[in-house]
Amino acid sequence: MKPVVTWVVLANARAARALENRGPGKGLVDLNGMNWLAEPATVPRDRAGVGHSSAGPGISAVEQSDPQIHADKRFAQTVSEKLSKAFTAKKFDRLVIVAGPRMMGLMRSSLDHRVRARVIGEIAKDLSALPLDVVETHLGEIIVV
Repeated sequence: MKPVVTWVVLANARAARALENRGPGKGLVDLNGMNWLAEPATVPRDRAGVGHSSAGPGISAVEQSDPQIHADKRFAQTVSEKLSKAFTAKKFDRLVIVAGPRMMGLMRSSLDHRVRARVIGEIAKDLSALPLDVVETHLGEIIVV
């Protein structure tokens, strides 16, 4: 009988990696080639401008968008696309996402519906810097590692 393969994605706004569990007592295994790094945010080249009112002589400052927010969204989209490709290739059956609250929200919104249906649990904490044995203890309520 084929084991149920669960992937655990540990992510923050700068890096993400996928771990694999092949059933109770098998632990987590770091998957080679399933580590992703975010592109650095691009700094705007000029200052925010001034907008002129069409209704009169007033002017107001135009707010500059935050490049880090855009970089974080792009990174979440990149990770989601990689997960979608892996799911299409039947590399995992279930998915657990472990990410800080902000990245968790970005991941939720960027996952396609097929992968989202395979999510069996989420932990809204950034555990990406912790050793695997500590991560395993946090996963105890979702899966038996």
